Amino acid sequence: ISRPLNPSNFPEKLWLIQKYMSELQYDYTGLQFFEIRKNRPLCRLMDVAKTIIKESLPIKCLEAVILSIYLTSDLSGVNRFPVAFRSKFEGETYKHIVLGVYYNGRFGALGLSRRNTLMYKELRFKTLLDLLNHYISSYKDCCHTVDRIKLGLPVSHDKQSMESILWKYMVIRPGRVSHKEFSQQCDTFSRQLRGQTAHQMKYAKQSRDAAMEQRPGGNSGTTSDSSDITNGSGSKALKNSR
Repeated sequence: ISRPLNPSNFPEKLWLIQKYMSELQYDYTGLQFFEIRKNRPLCRLMDVAKTIIKESLPIKCLEAVILSIYLTSDLSGVNRFPVAFRSKFEGETYKHIVLGVYYNGRFGALGLSRRNTLMYKELRFKTLLDLLNHYISSYKDCCHTVDRIKLGLPVSHDKQSMESILWKYMVIRPGRVSHKEFSQQCDTFSRQLRGQTAHQMKYAKQSRDAAMEQRPGGNSGTTSDSSDITNGSGSKALKNSR
């Protein structure tokens, strides 16, 4: 993928990346072809992406996110951030993840799923709220209810970076907040995404967490970012939808 980035053909580049991943196909075998430890440095995850390309085996949603990060690393001016969904269906809990993309005032996403409606989203959404609501509606069509959305920090474009991806920067629970509160949370993240670097956002979060821990009982009911980090093989496949 050549640089500099031309806004007129950027959506096409995203589509070509998505088309390549779709041609690898979703992994229905139940096997785990690639081991992904989410807390590893970015450079190590990029090594996994290279292996995925070399082996050309079917992949699941987490592998697709790692591959998307690798394939978009050379596209400057683009913010990429993980978006993780937790949904409920007939009393069971299911997890799914895509790579959110923000460029030139529009949001979209890259990914892979059992359902076409739960993966790639064109770069056409004016707000993050619009993008997330589109996913929530798609989940509803699959008879799933989204009860949690985790937004991660923008991922570095440096494929040799030793920093780990922060997968959980903001947690939104659509069923527990009003539409106004949901919109405000999305707007807050979007403003930070446009105006701050990932390092600044991470520092701001650490400052807030430290302030909460200093309050009496401040860390009760809270968890660290690493508490939700699991191996890709540890989450259930989204039955009939993921």
